Amino acid sequence: MRLPESQVAAVLDFVKARAQLGLASLSFVLPAEAAERIELPVFATAIRAGFPSPADDYVEHRLDLNDLVLRKESTYYAWVEGDSMIDFGIHDGDLLMIDKSVQPQSGDIVVAEVDGFFTVKKVGNGVLLAGNPAYQALAINPEVGITVWGVVVRVIHDFRQRPGRRNL
Repeated sequence: MRLPESQVAAVLDFVKARAQLGLASLSFVLPAEAAERIELPVFATAIRAGFPSPADDYVEHRLDLNDLVLRKESTYYAWVEGDSMIDFGIHDGDLLMIDKSVQPQSGDIVVAEVDGFFTVKKVGNGVLLAGNPAYQALAINPEVGITVWGVVVRVIHDFRQRPGRRNL
């Protein structure tokens, strides 16, 4: 795996910590930097979610999804597993874009490390909130093993979710 040089120490620390817990797999965390650019067409106007607007049936430019990454050296992707965030519009099988350089604020969706495991939650007043009443809030406290790892900046949601979601 290729890593930005600025992230090597952090990744090595992460791998060592996971290995001590017997959780050395990194298969779910991928660097955002891609080897090649794939440009896709983008409509010239926004698609209205209310009443339809007059047709603008031309493509203004092409978009490479890498252009959505603001800081390549601190951006990672992770797949969501589970239903704890469904009330916040994040579902099992969604793909998260996470930026470690963004300072978390109240209301942000974040990836947090809880006792050596990662989870996605919403930042509340000193707590991490689930988007499902079946899950309890977690107090943000690094001294007891709960720390915010990065801020979710984008979510890719597959409306036609299929088994084997990682086999894109």
